[in-house]
Amino acid sequence: MHTHANAQSLTSTPYRGLVNPWADVLLLGAGSLLALLLLNLFDLGAEGVAQLAVLMMVLANFVNHPHFAFSYQLFYGSWHQVKSGALPSDLRQRWWLAGVWVPLLLALVLFATALLWLQGKPLALGVVLSLMGLLVGWHYVKQGFGMAMMDAALKKRYWPAAVRKALLFNAYACWAGAWTVVNSIGSPQRLWAAVGIPVSVPGPVVVLACLVAAASSTWAGLLVFRAIRQWNAEGLSWKEWPLAGLLAYGITLYVWIGLISFSTAFLLVVPFFHSLQYLTVIGRYKVNETKSKRLTPRHLLQFVATGVILGAIGFWLLPGAVDFARTGELPHFGAPALAIACFWIFINVHHYFIDNVLWRQGNPNVKKHLFDA
Repeated sequence: MHTHANAQSLTSTPYRGLVNPWADVLLLGAGSLLALLLLNLFDLGAEGVAQLAVLMMVLANFVNHPHFAFSYQLFYGSWHQVKSGALPSDLRQRWWLAGVWVPLLLALVLFATALLWLQGKPLALGVVLSLMGLLVGWHYVKQGFGMAMMDAALKKRYWPAAVRKALLFNAYACWAGAWTVVNSIGSPQRLWAAVGIPVSVPGPVVVLACLVAAASSTWAGLLVFRAIRQWNAEGLSWKEWPLAGLLAYGITLYVWIGLISFSTAFLLVVPFFHSLQYLTVIGRYKVNETKSKRLTPRHLLQFVATGVILGAIGFWLLPGAVDFARTGELPHFGAPALAIACFWIFINVHHYFIDNVLWRQGNPNVKKHLFDA
């Protein structure tokens, strides 16, 4: 009878996660492993890679670009809480920094660099693009770390403090190692009109950064193993462990960041899965908010539709109109599009600052609509 009661208790316990155990694993990163397998099975060649690039650009309008827009909607949608003092004081200060001062400064910098580019001085815009490239890796590993911590909070199976510190340090170490590898060949990044500054990291620096990443990975792995062994000793089922978030962390660091320089085709699909990871969390947040506020499904559909429209305006329509007004030609691949380049850089970099406030520990909205829902 005791065994039967325990079994009944386990089966009746609701799943603490985003969707369900298998969907969480796939949506938070494992789906990209299937894509990597398919890309390795089929040798696309130059023509296939070009077709894949077009396909991912189309899909970006429904996944990548809306994921940026959704973060703007959530962030600036909390303005009334900032104004009324409903948010903690430190969070309000960070909100003003990320929501007002950073975008103003970033817009001024990009406007100045665009003017210099038009005068035949592309160096400043190249520096800004290289900075964005550096921050992309930082943002990816921070989101991977965030997935691990979020899944642990959802399942109420928190990683010990030593494990959290090791995972965060390892994320930065792997990011630094991957950045040195990518920049060891001196190939500049290109984005529409902008050409990044080529960096040739010396070989010894690359080796040292990779050794630090390997050592930190080993140490973090041992601490994670000890924590899992403890949970197993307590009789917890694997479904109760925060494995989906841990897997997302590992895929982000070692597949998306670690392998990004070894496959052009895989490089094209990584942003899609990064955005899908983000959308999975946003989806659960908005569904919980809709239920708690007793809103209709129409509210959720309006949020999604607004995000798709804002994404199209921010990435294509508005900057495309500016470029057309300047050149008299519609932007197309292979041709410089200064406004599109500046808008893309602005949205990407600003998004990093927004996320640092939006998903910060202590945000009452995230606590209410994600962790306590």
